[in-house]
Amino acid sequence: MHPYKKNPPNWDKDEILNEMETFIPIYKTRPIKENYHGMMFPHMFATFFILRKLKPEFVIESGVYKGQSTWLIEKSVPDAKILSIDIDLKQRLYISNKARYSNVDFKYHDFSNIPDNTIVFFDDHQSHLDRIKESKFFNIKHIILEDNYPALCGDFLTMRHIYANKGFSHPLNFRNILKTAYLLFNLFIKKKFKNNYYISLDEINSRLRDRKPNSIDFKNIEKIMEIYFEFPPIINIKRNWGYDTTKELYQTEKPLINYDKLDLNEFSKELQIYNYITYIKLK
Repeated sequence: MHPYKKNPPNWDKDEILNEMETFIPIYKTRPIKENYHGMMFPHMFATFFILRKLKPEFVIESGVYKGQSTWLIEKSVPDAKILSIDIDLKQRLYISNKARYSNVDFKYHDFSNIPDNTIVFFDDHQSHLDRIKESKFFNIKHIILEDNYPALCGDFLTMRHIYANKGFSHPLNFRNILKTAYLLFNLFIKKKFKNNYYISLDEINSRLRDRKPNSIDFKNIEKIMEIYFEFPPIINIKRNWGYDTTKELYQTEKPLINYDKLDLNEFSKELQIYNYITYIKLK
């Protein structure tokens, strides 16, 4: 399936490459050199570019992990306020003096008085359908989706799953089943024996992420989107994350550069790690 687009921003290729020249020396100073399972050069640059173009006064990041993305936000928009959310903040290696941290899920925050140009950056592996609905509820118009796995890939429902109408089936092993059953049983016991105890299924839902294919989902999201743009990979990628990007189902936008046009040898391995980072503007 060829990438879906809607009113892509008029970002000139030369302008993007000029920003890359600015980004490279900044990226070399990153605090976490080995950021496996976190953001790598292509998505770090895309986020840097988008933030620099939009100049938000407030950035919400949902999904902190080791903290590399928090550092990136600081470097991209140094005057912006930052709220960094992760239900497990113990994994941080970089802790910002500028960001405010929270272990409360995005959807439970008070965003009733935030700037119009606020951006929310989702790297939390939660359903894109839910996160876009929540953003609309809070009247947050600008969204960056860090991981946007194509159909039949990944570990949660993404926009690419939705517009391909493939849904998402989360594979389970025996250990997953036992742990989920234990957590659910524990909630029932607390409900039975504690007065005024309210069951929250957030942890259960984060483990059971299935979503049946439903073409209405994309129709409803498309109604509220003004812009949908998958930021292109930097170089040509033939194979990534176990799927063949030469096949139609996993097509990407055309790469930004030919490999020999910029000295990126230092980041050659990272350049292959690309997962359709996406910018959305809601109406």
